[in-house]
Amino acid sequence: MKLALVVLNYNDADNTLKILGNVADYDIFDKVILVDNASNDDSRVRLGSFCEGKNKIHFIENHENKGYGAGNNIGIAVAKKLGIDLALIANPDTDFDENVIRVLKSAMVKNDNIAICAPLVDTNDAYGSRENVLKGASCWPMRDFLHSLAENGPICRRIFTRALHYDKNFYNAKIRTVGAVLGALLMVRVDDFIKVGGYDENMFLYGEEDLLSKKMADIGLKTAVITGYKYKHIHSASIKKSLKSLYSRQKIREESTLYFYEKYLKINPLQKLLAKVFFAIVRLEVLVFALI
Repeated sequence: MKLALVVLNYNDADNTLKILGNVADYDIFDKVILVDNASNDDSRVRLGSFCEGKNKIHFIENHENKGYGAGNNIGIAVAKKLGIDLALIANPDTDFDENVIRVLKSAMVKNDNIAICAPLVDTNDAYGSRENVLKGASCWPMRDFLHSLAENGPICRRIFTRALHYDKNFYNAKIRTVGAVLGALLMVRVDDFIKVGGYDENMFLYGEEDLLSKKMADIGLKTAVITGYKYKHIHSASIKKSLKSLYSRQKIREESTLYFYEKYLKINPLQKLLAKVFFAIVRLEVLVFALI
């Protein structure tokens, strides 16, 4: 089965060039598909220069940024045209060894009911521990409306951690079926991805992992993690964030989450009202956490 690496860039040429420099030449990748999502800095020039003369790399320049999902959908569509069977979607701020990808590919080749597969994010904390899941879990159960709502609140997710995440014992098996995996690095089966319509482009950012896994589950396919293999996820967050940027991200998160609830979880008007009130409280929580 042929495998492609898909990387989406938006105003982050430094990290994108770093990941390409580290992994693009891995033999495991038959093709590398780089999509620039209408960057408004010098990304296109720098990335275009890097890709010039490299037949293995296909550089796509979007003229409009329609979001994370739309950008990756284009990458997967190109993979399909190139005759690719599996695609590794990787954020620019990730790093991984070739052997990790070999193991993921092997798992998907042997298990045709797995449509999404990922390793764990490298961490100093025990997987499933409170510290681990609060910093950012590698995977989590498929959540209903109330559990998902609780996970979206900074205080609620600390109170109900055990009810929202897998415990330490869950990670003892070599491979586990899960509800969803972190979207920073995941391998997908190209035909299945296209069959379910890929990422929903009405969700500009946030929540894509839950959406994609739910779509796969709805047609009887699984999402899995390989627990013995890890990758690095380097969050390129600013040291000091303005309140304006925090609120901007929170607004996008709320819009995507409410859309997911309405279209995919089929919430009723009362549940929608509850979600809106809850998110109003979350904005106050975000403000408090930002000031601490």
